[in-house]
Amino acid sequence: MRFMENEGDNIEIFEEILNNLSLHGTNDIIPDLCTVFEDDIAEPTADDYLIETIFYIAKRNGLEDGLLKLANGIPSMLPHAKFWAERIHRTLLNSEIYLEAYMNALDQVNSSAKLIIKDILQAIKEDEPPNLEKVNIILDKLNYK
Repeated sequence: MRFMENEGDNIEIFEEILNNLSLHGTNDIIPDLCTVFEDDIAEPTADDYLIETIFYIAKRNGLEDGLLKLANGIPSMLPHAKFWAERIHRTLLNSEIYLEAYMNALDQVNSSAKLIIKDILQAIKEDEPPNLEKVNIILDKLNYK
């Protein structure tokens, strides 16, 4: 997290904020939440909570719309949170429910965000993940749109 740079920063307060957002936030806050990720943080579990919050908000307020907001927010994560952008995509790849909605949402994503998402998926593909077929399906979809 950009504001949690030191060990001992109050993770409990951050978790409370995320809990409140997960209960009351709308999909419109998801792009703003994407700006909070940071690869160089002292408390990596905070970013895990943030990912959970984003997915919870999207499920509660319309999954496809929420994942569209997430996809459009991905560019704001780079270059300072590349690891977390990949982590989000690995999470999506491991969930049939999220993956289907994300693939539908990608039809509406702007072209610059699509290029960034393609780069992220290419990086994942180089690791030869167990869900390589899913990566290829998404890449094919992005190449034809």
